[in-house]
Amino acid sequence: MLVKLGGARAAGLLVNTIVMHRPDDDAIRTLAAEYRAYPVALRGGDGELSDTLRAGIEVVAARESRHEQAALLICLGDQPLIRLEVIRALVDGWKNGSPALRPAYRDAPDTPGHPLLVDRSLWHYAAEMRGDHGLAPVLTRHGIAIRGIPVGGSNPDVDTLEHLSQLEELAGSAS
Repeated sequence: MLVKLGGARAAGLLVNTIVMHRPDDDAIRTLAAEYRAYPVALRGGDGELSDTLRAGIEVVAARESRHEQAALLICLGDQPLIRLEVIRALVDGWKNGSPALRPAYRDAPDTPGHPLLVDRSLWHYAAEMRGDHGLAPVLTRHGIAIRGIPVGGSNPDVDTLEHLSQLEELAGSAS
């Protein structure tokens, strides 16, 4: 995924990449630095998704000027197949005025797509996240629509070694 995000930075779609990681995860810290991303160790919290997202949003908010137009692309570490054209479609949708967007993958129409792109004006809602739920349920609760951007393919979760093997087989057969 860091390779893809580096490509998005090179294409001018992203400015920075921040990688949230466990404090003792030297391998992730090294990998993030290798791909010119900013590794940030999690401090406190229970290691739930909401803790990670809140901490990441706080880091980004502290780094970005309040006068700049900004959005945050929230990528999940277990979805490594993010594609440049998906990032481009989300950024284009945001530039056209949509404050919250996610891909609507053609091959997974009933699954909420990732990554989620969120305008700075919505970052304050992160304080309401709890447990292993991200920002989308909070935005929905406040009546903020998340626009689905139609894209091809899918972006499967890689949660087990079996999933990773299947993904590697798929990549091998595509080359």
